[in-house]
Amino acid sequence: MYKMLSLWRIFHVSIFLSLTLPVFSDVEFPKDQRTDHHEFPPKVSRKRDKLVPVGHLRPFGFQRRPEGPVVEYKEALHPERFWKDHVSKKLPCVYRGDVADSPAMTKWDDGYLMKNYGDLDVLVEVKKEDRTTRPKRMTIKTFLKGYLKEDWYIVSVLPDEMRGEVKASKSFLCGTFTKTIQETNFWMSSGETASVIHYDADHNLHCLLAGRKDFVMIDPIYYEELYMVEKGPLVGSGFSQVDVDMINMFKHGNVAKAKWTWATLWPGDCIYIPAGYIHQVRSYGRSISATTLFTSYDEFDAESCKGHEFPYTSMRDINVMWTYKKGDKVIEIGYMNTDILRENLLILLGEKRSLRIERFAQYFNHLKYDIDPEDDAKEEDVTDEVREIFYKFDLDEKDFLTKSEIEGLTLEQLKDFARMVDLPTYPPDKPNFEYEEDKSEEKDEKREEGEGGEEEVKEEEDEKVAEKEVKTEEGEEVKEERVIEEAEERPEDEPEEEPKGHGHEHHDHDEL
Repeated sequence: MYKMLSLWRIFHVSIFLSLTLPVFSDVEFPKDQRTDHHEFPPKVSRKRDKLVPVGHLRPFGFQRRPEGPVVEYKEALHPERFWKDHVSKKLPCVYRGDVADSPAMTKWDDGYLMKNYGDLDVLVEVKKEDRTTRPKRMTIKTFLKGYLKEDWYIVSVLPDEMRGEVKASKSFLCGTFTKTIQETNFWMSSGETASVIHYDADHNLHCLLAGRKDFVMIDPIYYEELYMVEKGPLVGSGFSQVDVDMINMFKHGNVAKAKWTWATLWPGDCIYIPAGYIHQVRSYGRSISATTLFTSYDEFDAESCKGHEFPYTSMRDINVMWTYKKGDKVIEIGYMNTDILRENLLILLGEKRSLRIERFAQYFNHLKYDIDPEDDAKEEDVTDEVREIFYKFDLDEKDFLTKSEIEGLTLEQLKDFARMVDLPTYPPDKPNFEYEEDKSEEKDEKREEGEGGEEEVKEEEDEKVAEKEVKTEEGEEVKEERVIEEAEERPEDEPEEEPKGHGHEHHDHDEL
C-alpha cells in the first residue's frame, strides 16, 4: 500500500513539474491560425445567480450584452462628412472593404516580407499586454523567424519602404486631414492577442490587411466603471486595471454597468477609433494591420476638397508627420503634433508684439515637467535647457520671437522642439535583439564559406568574453542580450510622459 502511495506521489510530482518547468525542445508548436472559432459578440446568460455575478471570471464582454454593432459603411466617407458625422462628434464607425485593393493584401505573406523588407527595423512587444513591459527593436527578418513560436507582435511605425503597398483611405485625401496625420503604424502577430481596456490621445483609423480582429467599444462616460487610470500627467492616454481575460466581478463589479458596442474586422475593413474613446481588441489568425493616427481641429477646411476626384492613393503619397526609413537611428513613435506646438506658441504670443523667452520658459516647463506657471514670468525660469531649444527658433539669440517668425518655423525646427519635450517612446539605438536561430545560422555560414571555420567563431566568442570582462573590471554596467521574457525593465527614472492631446501610447500603443 505504501509503495502504491509513493508511486501516486511520484506521478503527481511529475505532472506538476511538466506543467510548471520550462520545456526545451526542437519540436515547434505552431500557433492557432484559425479566425472563425470564436463567437463574437459572446452570448451572455440571462440566468441570474444570487451568489455569483454574471460574467465572473470570464473575459471582458461576458458581463453584459452589447447595445449593438458599430455604425457601418460600405465605403469610406467623403472627408468633410467623415469629420462632420464622426470625428467632430467622436463617434466610431466601420468602413467595409476600404483598403481591400491594397497590394499588401495579396503580397504580404511571410516569404515576401522576408525577401523585400527583412532588413527593416521594427518594435516588438509581448502579446499579453500590460502597459509596463518595454518593447524590443529587431529586424523584420528576426521577427518572422520567431513569431510563430514566441508570444510576439509588432507595433511600430510603418516603414517608408512599405507604405507604397497600403492604400490610404479616401477620408484623408482632402481638407484639414491632409495636414493632421501624425504617423502610420504597422501591426503584425500570429494571433490570439488581447489588448488591455484603454484609450489613446490620437484619432485612429485601424485597417486590417490579414486575419481577424474583434473590437469592444465603450463611451468615455464609463471611465470610472472600468477602473481606468491615466498613463501619467499630460499623456492623454490611459488604461484599465481589469484583467480582460478573467474579470473578478466581486472586485470589479461596476464593469457590468459599462454599455458597449462591437465590431469584427476582416481583411480590407477599417474602424475609426476616436481620440479618448475606450476600447479593447482581440486578434485571431496571422494578423496584419496598418493604422493612421491623426489629430483634428474645431473646424474643417474643405477648400481643397472642391472638385477632388479621389484617385487611388497609397500611404506613401500622403503627408505624414513622423516617419521611419531604413537607417534611421530612432523609430520615432508617439511624438506630439508639431502643428499644435506652433498654434500654442501663437496663443502664448496673443496680442503682444513678441513672445519673450521668459514666457516661453513657463510653457516649456509646464509641458515637460508639469510645473504650473505663475502669473509673472521670471528670469530664473530660463534654464540652459530652455535657451537651447528657444535659440533653435530665435537664431539671432535676441530672446524673443515675433509672430512672423513663429509662423515661419519649419517642420524640422518644431520636431526638434517635440524631441526635447517628449523623449522617444523607445530606445534610440540599433536593433538590440537577435534570435538564437540567427546566431547559429551566421556561424554555419562562416563554416561553410571557409572563413576560419570553428577557430574563427571561437576567437570571436573569446573576444566578446574578453571585452565583457574588461568592461566589468572598469566598473561599467554590462547588459547581455536576452529574449523578451527575460529583458530588463526600463529604469524607473527614465521619462515616459507625453503631452496630453499630442502623443499616444504605443502599445496604443493600442490594438494588437
